[in-house]
Amino acid sequence: MKSAQEPGAGSRGAITDSPWFFPLVAVLLTAAGYARAPWLGFVYDDDVIIRANPYITSASNIPAYFTQHVWTGLMLARNNYYRPVFLLWLLAAYKAFGTNPLGWHLSSLLLHLGSTAMVYQLTLRMARSRWAALGAALLFGLHPVQVENVAWSSAVTELLCTFFALAAFLAYLAALDSLGQRGMLLTASVFLYALAMLSKETAIVLPAIVFLHEWLGRPGCAAAAGARRGGTAVIGAIKEALPFAFVALAYLAARIAVLGAIGETTAKLGTRVWLQSIPKVLAIYLGHLTWPAGLSVFYDYSYVDEFSMASVLLPAALIVLVGALLLTAGRKSPAALVAGAWMTLAILPVLDLPVFPRGEFLHDRYLYQPMIGLALLAGIGIGSLEGRWPGRGPRFALFAGCAVVAAALGATTFAQTRYWVDNFSLYSRGVSVAPRNGPANMDLGSVLINRGQLDEGMALLRKAVEYTPNLYLAHYDLGIGYFQTGHYGDAEASFRRAQAIMPQFADAGFFLGMTYLRAGRLPEAAECMRKAIALRPENVDYRFGLAMALQQMGDMAAARGQLQEALRIDPAYQPARTQLQKMDATASRPPAP
Repeated sequence: MKSAQEPGAGSRGAITDSPWFFPLVAVLLTAAGYARAPWLGFVYDDDVIIRANPYITSASNIPAYFTQHVWTGLMLARNNYYRPVFLLWLLAAYKAFGTNPLGWHLSSLLLHLGSTAMVYQLTLRMARSRWAALGAALLFGLHPVQVENVAWSSAVTELLCTFFALAAFLAYLAALDSLGQRGMLLTASVFLYALAMLSKETAIVLPAIVFLHEWLGRPGCAAAAGARRGGTAVIGAIKEALPFAFVALAYLAARIAVLGAIGETTAKLGTRVWLQSIPKVLAIYLGHLTWPAGLSVFYDYSYVDEFSMASVLLPAALIVLVGALLLTAGRKSPAALVAGAWMTLAILPVLDLPVFPRGEFLHDRYLYQPMIGLALLAGIGIGSLEGRWPGRGPRFALFAGCAVVAAALGATTFAQTRYWVDNFSLYSRGVSVAPRNGPANMDLGSVLINRGQLDEGMALLRKAVEYTPNLYLAHYDLGIGYFQTGHYGDAEASFRRAQAIMPQFADAGFFLGMTYLRAGRLPEAAECMRKAIALRPENVDYRFGLAMALQQMGDMAAARGQLQEALRIDPAYQPARTQLQKMDATASRPPAP
């Protein structure tokens, strides 16, 4: 029996007629594309955000999630993020899985599969075709630009935000269709939207999507009201969007209270360079969506410093052309306009280029939410062609073509996941795709040094500081390499440069102190370590290093005090306990005759 929202359903059998058959197919095929994902390791920032994050090990830290920025206490300079639900997820995952990557990756994959199923349901409402909804869900689930979010555990913030935003919008649509349960469903929708906002700030666009959906005649409802873009419709649309807008305003107020501002400028860009770079960024993203080859977590793209035909005008013309095509296609389809708006609005927050660290303004993970709009557009297009080509032959050609595209995307996604097995694979891929990218060379160089390939690693670190002179971590890693090989003069220069770029980077100060300690410059070593302790008082390694410097200077009482303080902070810190035992043993020996 056909459903009012499933005109493509037929009488081919109880299984295929089931409302769960097509979304289940979408989920299983997407899972097949990510078959390698559960067995990937921790990569990139996972060591800092998951393995070495003291704030996700205890529920006693939960109040701080709502009163501090997301990287509080970590060796990360960025404080632009207020994401309490993301931290709650990290806490729950840490309690459930510890530092076993399997559980983390499975949970990320489940979130992606859940969003894929919801894209199916949303497209079914918009396109009124199960085949169209299947095509949209597979495009969303299997597109290779999604790999970065699914394969990288610390990118779960994007998965959470999108999952809750989709659930909120579907609950809102259900509220419009249900008179008896409207209040309960609308409350659930607003609550889910709050979770989305507290997962990642880019969910702020949802009230605008709700407004447009209402203003354009509710194309996602069982009984669409039809286009009604008059003054009354505007008032009605504002009323529907108000509950979500209030949540967004409450989030912004909390964000400002915690961070001190809505956002902080990280990259010092002039307005001209910023505006000139936007067409290029959009054109690159469009290229990755339409031809997802050569993807990586690193790229060699730079800001557009000079206005030219190739760098500004041609990308801008391309974006204008695509926008015009979308508007033309949506003239007779309110659903297509909603889809196009979703894609456009979701990409707007990532065009605020100055909030990203310099050179880190373009990543495929930022396309996760815009992919909802693209998938919806594709599904609506498939549904339109399905209606225009009622014959069995044209429909077979249409579905066969969609199957080929889905298979190609799935195969590419499966291949792309292999680069996320470990850091060596990920960073090797990065240097291969972007040989002049400073962070890519830095990260691969550090991995090679840890693998004992010192010469190769140092060569890459030198390239990193050449390509990106203000990359403080590259100078720091270079200093570590020099320190390990006994080149203390070069190590000192590298650590000082890292400190000059990032004065609050305590580790650079500590290892500068260790360099002085190895070189016998004890007062300078003690001074550096005291400054490091002032920046991170809870770090027991810093206190142990200071104790060693003080002991060699003959100040045994002060050295003992630092060791005891280290044990007070961390009673299980064995180096301090061992050193105190040595000091006690030395003090109890009778003096030599």
